[in-house]
Order: sequence, then C-alpha cells, then structure tokens
Amino acid sequence: MTSTTTPPAQADRAHRLDGTKVVHKAVGSRDDRWFDRLNVAFVLLVVVMIGYPLWFVIIASVSDPQAVQTGKVWLWPIDATLDGYRRVFGHSAIWIGYRNSLIYTLVGVAVHLALVLPCSYALSRGHMVGRTAVTWYILFTMLFSGGIIPTYLLVRNLGLLDTMWAVILPGAAGAWSILVARAFFTQTVPEELGEAAKVDGASDLQTFLRIALPLSLPI
Repeated sequence: MTSTTTPPAQADRAHRLDGTKVVHKAVGSRDDRWFDRLNVAFVLLVVVMIGYPLWFVIIASVSDPQAVQTGKVWLWPIDATLDGYRRVFGHSAIWIGYRNSLIYTLVGVAVHLALVLPCSYALSRGHMVGRTAVTWYILFTMLFSGGIIPTYLLVRNLGLLDTMWAVILPGAAGAWSILVARAFFTQTVPEELGEAAKVDGASDLQTFLRIALPLSLPI
C-alpha cells in the first residue's frame, strides 16, 4: 500500500474545489498588538478632545443659562429649551448677515472666476510673450503683499468704503488661484488642442470658451 503527500498549494486548491473556505490567519507579534492598541487609544483620545467641545456647545445652547454658568452642564442638557434659538433667529440682524454672506459668496466667486481663469489660461500658453515675467510678478505679490493699511487706503481712494465691493475686489484675483489654474491648464489643455482649434478657424477667445473652459470644471 502506497501513500502520497499533497503539497499545501494543491491541498488549498482541493479545498476550494470542494466548496469549503480556506482561512489564512495572520498572527502578529506581541509588539504589533500593543502598537495597534496604542493607536486605537490615541485615536479615541483625539476624537474625545475634538468631539466633546462641539457636543458641549450643542447641549449648552439648549440648556438653562443659569445651569451653564454654574457648571452643571457636562454631558446632557439641563432644563432643555429653545428660547436661545428663538431669540437669535427672531432678530432681523441674523438674516441680514446670512443674506450678505450669500451675496458676497456668489458675486465674489463669479468675479474671481471671471478674472482668474482667462489670466491663468493665457499664462499657460507657450506663445504668450512675457508670460514668465508676468508669472514671477504674480508670485511676488503673493509672497510680499502690501498689507491691510495700503489695501484700506486704496479702497478709500476708490470710494468703495461701506460697499460690498470693498470686500470682494481686493481678493478678486488671487495669486494662488492663478498659479493653480495655470498649472491645471498647462497639464490638461495641451498646445496641440489649441492649434487644432485654430486650424478649424477658432480664435483664442473661442478656444478658451469652448474648449478650455469646459475642461476647467474640475478646478
């Protein structure tokens, strides 16, 4: 009577053909297990340190003000009430602030894109004369800005004080945004694509509006 030994790989394959599940257990060292436990403990500590202040703000906002001032509120609200929210949202100033924030955001983003995208696209084209000097000039303004006082004096001399343009225009053409968009156009919209559009009779503006601008949506 003869006996044969089956290699481990063939044995695993045989188990798979039989429909049984082959389980491979990875046994880590004791140091690895302690390292994993320390990582879990550290992550939990960070979660508590970040999450508890947020939770405290929430429960304090719906608790009795006297209980909050005396330090009785720790984990759960005490004498829960929504009077604070009623007072805040019942005041017209809060809605004016929300309206202004929405207007500044929408108008600011529109103006920002209208200035940044054409500038960055032009700087990304190799046939533009002096694009290196202009790029360095923009980079210089990002590293060495004028500061708050010169910006205020400029806004005042332009007669823009107490208007929304005093908030929008000073940062309308951000140097960082121009450099990021320039790098994007350089990598995404090759020169050959623009040359092919010119062969079809498209101008630089049409190439930007119909080809480069749709491709810039990921920005």
